[in-house]
Amino acid sequence: MEITPEFEAAHYDAQGHLARMGNYYKWILDNFDGAIGRRVWDAGAGIGNVTELLTRQADFVLATELTERNLATLRTRFAGREDVVVAFCDLAHDDALDLARHDLDTIITLDVLEHIEADLPALHRYRQILRPGGRLLIKVPAHMALYGTVDEQSLHYRRYSKGELREKLQIAGFEVERLKYMNMAATLPYFLKSRVFKQQSSFSNSLDADRIGLYDKLIPWLARAERILPVPFGLSVIAVARAPGF
Repeated sequence: MEITPEFEAAHYDAQGHLARMGNYYKWILDNFDGAIGRRVWDAGAGIGNVTELLTRQADFVLATELTERNLATLRTRFAGREDVVVAFCDLAHDDALDLARHDLDTIITLDVLEHIEADLPALHRYRQILRPGGRLLIKVPAHMALYGTVDEQSLHYRRYSKGELREKLQIAGFEVERLKYMNMAATLPYFLKSRVFKQQSSFSNSLDADRIGLYDKLIPWLARAERILPVPFGLSVIAVARAPGF
């Protein structure tokens, strides 16, 4: 799926709105509690909303992106920071293996894998780049039953079940340590938006910019509920997987 200039511009603008969802990003990282190391690769960093949070708990963060607009924003945002390196990365190219020189003990990739047609080779790349014994932290969209117009507009090749993600991680050589669904409350609104009303906008742009602040205020309550209640389904799948080694 080709990233058009129009898609890139719209996605870039949406990331600016999503920067106001600090509680949401914190919730995501809380799901990886105890698994984030000291030398972290934020693979698909966007404009750095999560990168910023990672710098508060890691000694070093590598932030990579594909598009020049995001890269320019990352370079400006983290200019002068010795603990952050910004770089271009395309996992389809062998040059990506050069990132191993950063001695990374953690790779975090949020809502990236679904954009890659050949997702299994990408997982193999992550394992090759990661330090032995390091961890891959993944968040991807859940349930193909939810796949609809919003996914198409978001350039998603697929949504994942826990079983599919586990199998692909294991084939790539990882040991799956944690696997669960997240954000159960958002599944019905998403289904209506993408499958029933067939909204013609990407996920990032489907959120009402005027209500993002309100959504974010609800996040701590949703997060608390999911810590207490069973979560048999959700809008996303979260995984923590360990690379072989010491």
